[in-house]
Parts: sequence; structure tokens; C-alpha cells
Amino acid sequence: MAAISNGNKKQLREKALTERFHIENSIIEKLSLKIVSNLFKNFNLDNLNIHLFYPISEKKEVNTWHIHNKLNRNTKIFTSVYNKDSKYWECVSFNPKNKFEKGKFNVPQPAKYYEEKFDTIDIIFIPLLIFDKNGHRIGYGKGIYDWILNSVNKKCIKVGLSITECSDILIDFQDHDISLDYCQTPSILHNFK
Repeated sequence: MAAISNGNKKQLREKALTERFHIENSIIEKLSLKIVSNLFKNFNLDNLNIHLFYPISEKKEVNTWHIHNKLNRNTKIFTSVYNKDSKYWECVSFNPKNKFEKGKFNVPQPAKYYEEKFDTIDIIFIPLLIFDKNGHRIGYGKGIYDWILNSVNKKCIKVGLSITECSDILIDFQDHDISLDYCQTPSILHNFK
């Protein structure tokens, strides 16, 4: 039987960050390749508007550059960049061959891009630290993806990408939280729909 976290996301986040920190980079890369391979078996990503996060190397995130490199030329890629003036994350598209630079929180972002709207996205890939069997997730605690997920259209498919498998602990769900539709791990696609 699963335990409930009693709203203690901070402890779960810290534990997940510590565990991830101890995973060797070569293992992260191997798991990322499995995630991407399975993702392309489970989803047809051709000709869609796809919002992709790009990995912060020091956070040992899923290497989504493998997704970026496998998408066909008819797929439009979006990501988010921080606008210093508005203090919000903006949806942008870009040429896939564009150079990238580090933005806020060391998030890789295209050097040149075009402003877009979040509501045009068909599928969004979401970074996370931990998720449970109900599709609830814990990220880094900055609320970036909570805000982004509130901006996408209701038909947008929300897919978490996770190095680790589903948590036995049920994450305390809050009103502002938006659940995942799916989560792809190295071994399985979890379906929460």
C-alpha cells in the first residue's frame, strides 16, 4: 500500500535530487537513450507542434537532444525562454539547426527564436524529479511548468520524462497542480488518462 506524502514535497524533492546526483553521467545517457527509443515506439511525433525541454547537464536530466535530433523536418519544435522584461516564460519556436546558449537557471535555449503561443502545442515533454501512480509530479519547485501547463490548450498531451520509475509514495496534490497524461521511463510508458 502506498503512503501519502502529507504535503512534504520538499523532502521528496531533496531525496530525489540526492539520488539523481549519485547516478553516473554514463548511466543517465544510457537511460535517456532507452527513454527516447521507447518514446518513439509509443508516440507518432510526425507533423506535430512539440514543446521540448532541453537538459540542464548539471541536473542530470533526461538527454532530450536525442528527441530533438530524431524529429522529422515537418515537426515544429517549441521550447520556453525566460523574458527578463515581463519576468515570464515565453513559448518560442526556432530553426532546429540553431545554436543554443544558457538562459535563466542554466536552461539551454536557442540563440535565435520566434515568439509563439503555448496554446498551439500538440504535445509537451516535461522534466521532473519524481512522479506517482496518479500522474502527479514533483519538479524543482520553481513553478515554471505549473505556469506553462496552465497556458497550453486542453487537448495538449502532457508527457513526463523520468530517469526513475514511479514512486510508491503518493504525492500530495494541490489545486494548482496539473497531472501528467503519460510518463515515459526507460522501461515503461505510464498512462494516467
